[in-house]
Formats: sequence, structure tokens, C-alpha cells
Amino acid sequence: MSLNTELSGIAAAQTSIDTIGNNIANMNTEGFKASYANFGALVGASMNGASGANSVPGQGVTTEDLSQLFTGGNVTSTGNSLDLDIVGNGFFQVQNGSGLAYTRAGSMQVDTNGFLVTDQGAKVMGFQGAGAGSLLGSVGPIQISKAALPATATANVGMSINLPATDPAINTVLNPFSTANPASYNESATTTVYDTLGVGYTLTTYYTSVAGSGSPTNWATNWQLSDTTGASIATGGGPTLTFNSSGVLTSGTGATGAIGGLPDGAAALNINLDYTGSSLSNQAFDVSSITNDGSAAGNFTGVQIGSDGQVTGQYSNGGTKVFGTVALANFANLQGLIPTDGTLWLASNNSGPPVLGAPGTGALGTIRSGALEGSNVDLSTQLVNLIVAQQAFQANAQAINYEQQNVQHLLNIQ
Repeated sequence: MSLNTELSGIAAAQTSIDTIGNNIANMNTEGFKASYANFGALVGASMNGASGANSVPGQGVTTEDLSQLFTGGNVTSTGNSLDLDIVGNGFFQVQNGSGLAYTRAGSMQVDTNGFLVTDQGAKVMGFQGAGAGSLLGSVGPIQISKAALPATATANVGMSINLPATDPAINTVLNPFSTANPASYNESATTTVYDTLGVGYTLTTYYTSVAGSGSPTNWATNWQLSDTTGASIATGGGPTLTFNSSGVLTSGTGATGAIGGLPDGAAALNINLDYTGSSLSNQAFDVSSITNDGSAAGNFTGVQIGSDGQVTGQYSNGGTKVFGTVALANFANLQGLIPTDGTLWLASNNSGPPVLGAPGTGALGTIRSGALEGSNVDLSTQLVNLIVAQQAFQANAQAINYEQQNVQHLLNIQ
């Protein structure tokens, strides 16, 4: 029986050595998690069924399981926007030929079909929408289209300006508005607007302090739409801006009306002009902000992934498009996950089903783009553990040697 005891010790030591060796071999493997062996004592039943002086000695050791160490690994900055590091809890859910698996390795790329995949070709799973909660939509592979972003016609222009209270009032009867007559207006500003084909035009707005209105707080506005050569396409009147005695805008929105006959044959423009946030003061004329909801068509230039997991396409016209949100999975019992090739884990009955969510929600971590999580193997610790395991192996082997000598002595007794 004692030989079996030492043999179990050798087997346990070898398991420990194999586990440590695997850890050391993967010390540079992206997303790898170290393991360690847990052992339990083997104790035989007592001769009289009760513990005490007549109990038999222990019968050795057995390997009960291999525990996984799910602490974070060293993080390396790569600068590649598709390299993803999970800051905190969670795993990427991926789909390969065998089904769903989970990983912390975040080296991603876009394949020829536009799917976001791992470096092994597994499709990265995510929510098909953006936002939170029900807005995230269903879960599936994230596909990125590299098609151009269509043009969007300008429908709204927001302008926040400051008009000088010291500007002289203009008699609009004697000086009716004309873009060719600078005496018919006090100030002007320009911005670019776009038609349905993405062609840009210059929209110039003019501001006139109206004489005879009883107060310098009333300003007439006009506009002119010009092509890229500066030739006028259309002109018209805009909203009247009214300010109170403190210089706060009290009214100032209106539309240009339909602007047809565009030279490229695009649909007519109808632009709402909104001056919310504008003011009247003793300061010089100033345009603090201009917003425009139109844009030219844009070519795909790349993709960015935010800390919330949103996968956003970038375009040459400055536009963006959200293709989905990377999903993270967590489990009730991480030790129940089954490790498999490629730094992947499979769910099991012991791990419980995956709980999916957007990064940064619940107990899930966030995404750090441009970085990768390396192995969490501590080489110094592994080398010390290897020495201990080797000593255990040698001690059990020496014990077997002693047992063999004792057996030989018994065989030699005559």
C-alpha cells in the first residue's frame, strides 16, 4: 500500500509540474489566465469503522481540480483602434465553428465580409443597436459596412450670435435690403449648407438694426444662397430677432422657404433658421456657434470602439455611424468555465449561463481601445512553485526507493 501512496504523490507532483509548465509556456499569450492544482488527501477507512488508534494511515494524495486565476494581466498599449482591453469584469463573446465561446484576448480585425472578428476568425458578438437597455437590440455578429455615407440635405441651421447694441439703426425705407448695398445692413455671417446630392452652397445671413421700430432691440434678418463661384442662387427674408431690455433673445426662428432651381438638379432646400442663444450687448459682433444638420457624402475612413462598446464608423465628411455595441459576458462561477484552445472558455452547468450586457453596465467592465491584455502569469512565482513541485517529486521518488530496499531485504530473509 505504501508504494501506491508514493506513486500518488509522484502523480500529484507531476500534475503540478505540468500545470506550472503550461503557465510558463503561456506567459506571453494574450489574455491567458494561469492555473494551479488543488490536491486532497486520500484516507482509508478505519479497521473498526471508527477513527482512533486503529485507524489506517492515509493512502496518499489526489488531484481534486485545477483552479484558474482570473486576475487581470499586464496591459500593452498598441495604438490600434481594434485592439480591445476589458477594464474590469467580463469576457468577449465570440462565435466560431463550434458555437459560442468566451475570451479576454482582444486582438480584433474586420474580415472581408465586414464582420468584426478575433485574430482566429471567430465573430465578435454584440448588440445590434446603440444606447442602453431595450435600445441595444438583439445579440449577433457585428458587421461593419465600408460603403460611403449618403449625403444629407441641410434642414436646420442654428446660429448663436451677439449683435452690437451700438450699431446704428438703418432706415430700411431709404435703404431697402440689398446684398450689393452695405449700407442696408449692419452685420453678416456665412456658413455652408448642403443639398440632397451633397453639393455645398454658401448661406450668408445679414442683420439689420431697424430704425423707427421704437427700440434698437429689433433686428431684421435676410439671407442669400450662393454657389461655389459666388454667384447668387436665391435671396430672401429671415426671422425678425427681438431682444428684451436685458439683451436676451425673445423671438428669433423662421424658415427660408423652398429654394428650388438648384443648378445640380437636387431637391429644393427648405432651411429652418434658429437663433436660440443669441444676445444683444455692447460687445462687438460675434458668432459663437453654428450648427448644421446637413453633410456631403463621405467615404469610410475607419472605425472606433468607445469605452461603452459602441462600434462607430468614421467618414471623410466628419459623419459617423454606429454599427452596434460589443457585448460583454459574465458568469456566476468563473471556476466552472472550461478552458479550450485559443485562450477561449466554454460555459458549463457549473459556470452558469452567460449574463450579457453593454460595457460599463452592472458589474461589467469598460472597453479600452488601442490596448491588449496579456497573460497574468507571474514568472517569479511560477519558478518558485516549480522548485517546490520538483522537491515533492524527488521526495516521493526517494520514498519509493526506500520501499524497494525494504522489499528486497524481506525477499533475502531465509
